[in-house]
Amino acid sequence: MAAQLISAQGDTPPDQYPVLPSGLYGVLDYLKQVYGNQPIYVHENGQRMRRNGTLNDTPRVEYLHAYIGSTLDAVRNGSNIKGYFAWTFLDCLELLDGYESAFGFYYVDLDDRDLKRYQKLSARWYAKFLKGKITSNSIIEVGKRTYVPLRSQFSQ
Repeated sequence: MAAQLISAQGDTPPDQYPVLPSGLYGVLDYLKQVYGNQPIYVHENGQRMRRNGTLNDTPRVEYLHAYIGSTLDAVRNGSNIKGYFAWTFLDCLELLDGYESAFGFYYVDLDDRDLKRYQKLSARWYAKFLKGKITSNSIIEVGKRTYVPLRSQFSQ
């Protein structure tokens, strides 16, 4: 399958990816229909942010909330999704961006000799999600914003 990257930044900061969870839902639905609903694992899905040491990575939580919601919608619509894996556990060297971007749930202090790690807001949110404390019916608060249950425009 070939794919083409189409950038639709809108009001998204230039150091982040636009949040377009309908795209993931559309791809999952397409794969279900065209390829006979083979098992699918969503890998390395996450929000890029500028590596600035902030632990309050609200845009990453918003991104995960939206994309996990779309994945759940696809499952509810019959897609054979076996797993969803967020990118990534720790901030690390990125192939195209070096250490300029941060994708991890934990900030790694590259200036510290011991490479000390600090938990970000997204790590706490994702841990709650994995423990079932954030469900498809949960209303969550991140910073000063409130989010509706994990659903996208495709939920019925």
